Amino acid sequence: MNKSTTDIISLIQQGDHKAFETLFKEYYARLCEYSFLLTKDKEAASELVQDFFVKLWENHAKINIKTTKAYLFKAIHNNTVKYLTKNNHFDSIINEKEYGYVLPNDFELTERLEISLNELPPKCKEIFMMSRLEKLRHKEIAEKLRISPKTVEVQIRKASLILKEKLKEFKVLLLYF
Repeated sequence: MNKSTTDIISLIQQGDHKAFETLFKEYYARLCEYSFLLTKDKEAASELVQDFFVKLWENHAKINIKTTKAYLFKAIHNNTVKYLTKNNHFDSIINEKEYGYVLPNDFELTERLEISLNELPPKCKEIFMMSRLEKLRHKEIAEKLRISPKTVEVQIRKASLILKEKLKEFKVLLLYF
């Protein structure tokens, strides 16, 4: 995405179709993969994600998203669990007994993610956010910050390792970090 995720959400709230299309293109495939991890059904996963985006657009003026990626994945998680529960697919729901962790509620995940990001060293956080949220390549980040691409790579790796350790109980979600 050329614009920051915050800008895109703001544009979506104002009814900007192109911004919505950008968000859709950016996350659709990954959200389908995540839903598929739970449903084991590609068609159902695709329909759940499409339904989510339809509802998101229908309510675009009311959305209040602070952490976009966490919000999207948690919304798909909730929709998928509702689908599985409604259709009696209890064996497909990821649970603590089978995988050794529990998927968090929306508030818990968002809070832990924000705390963990804020605990990163400032430069490390800045580089990581430029990489993940602004989708900048290492070379672009290096040019903007006037540092070497190798430094960018090291800082992103450092941030990823720190976040994986701090958020290790959220293993499924970390696949998409």
